[in-house]
Amino acid sequence: MLRERLKLVIEKNPPLREIEDDLLNLISSIDSEDTLIIIVAGSTAEGRYVSGISDIDILVIKKAGPPTSRITSIKDINVEITFLGLDDAVEALKSKNYFISQALDKGIYLKGEEIKKTILNLL
Repeated sequence: MLRERLKLVIEKNPPLREIEDDLLNLISSIDSEDTLIIIVAGSTAEGRYVSGISDIDILVIKKAGPPTSRITSIKDINVEITFLGLDDAVEALKSKNYFISQALDKGIYLKGEEIKKTILNLL
């Protein structure tokens, strides 16, 4: 399922084709039983990735856990991963956090799109 959804990201951003397998490995490594949602966000989700300029933003919403951020790279491409527990994600939406709102609204869901309605109903 992750591979199929990741292909949507690659189709919108052909320069990322060369790192598709590495990106899938990274995303698979952050997926777990308590992971509710994984979203590719920002310019990459919008199909505006530019080699040498853009990074890849990923939002991960888990059942619970402290907010954390991790930056890694794949072949000189920065990948910024933001982890939020469900309660923190809801609070971020209530406070109109731009990144979280945009990710949930315009991001490419690699996992958990069906949970979006549940989160919005908690507002």
